[in-house]
Amino acid sequence: MEEILREGIYWAFMGRPFEVLPFLRGKLLSEAAKLNGASEDARLEIERLLKELEGLYKEISMSEKVSEEQIKEILAYREKLVKVVYG
Repeated sequence: MEEILREGIYWAFMGRPFEVLPFLRGKLLSEAAKLNGASEDARLEIERLLKELEGLYKEISMSEKVSEEQIKEILAYREKLVKVVYG
């Protein structure tokens, strides 16, 4: 998942912040459904986290350079998403 989040940073910086989100959304929702059944709470939490992530990728897309802080902030979502999916 970290690789996907890092790839999202790349695409965001290239001016295409939404390239990785559909893939990430599908992967996370299918994995959560497999592990948690059709848990509406897990689905809603994943959607909320992805919305936040989308905002961060948009912010990166408008930056002249990617800061270390932005990278750390994006990668922190790995733990949050893993917690929801594998809970």
